[in-house]
Amino acid sequence: MTRKTRVSVTIDEALVAKAKAAGINLSAVAEEAIRFETRAEEMRRWAEENRAALQAKARLVEDEGLWSDGLRLF
Repeated sequence: MTRKTRVSVTIDEALVAKAKAAGINLSAVAEEAIRFETRAEEMRRWAEENRAALQAKARLVEDEGLWSDGLRLF
């Protein structure tokens, strides 16, 4: 089981009321949103850190094509 920690967040009062009325688990929604945003940021940073290699690979494919180019049936 994952350890949980208590945090304090500030959320629009009306939005909290609507969410509670709808039976939405605010902690679960917040955790999933944070997980999603954290992963998106990790992917953005990875792409930034590897931009030169990705560009070099794209140039290589552009210049030489893909190894499977001769195998395509369409």
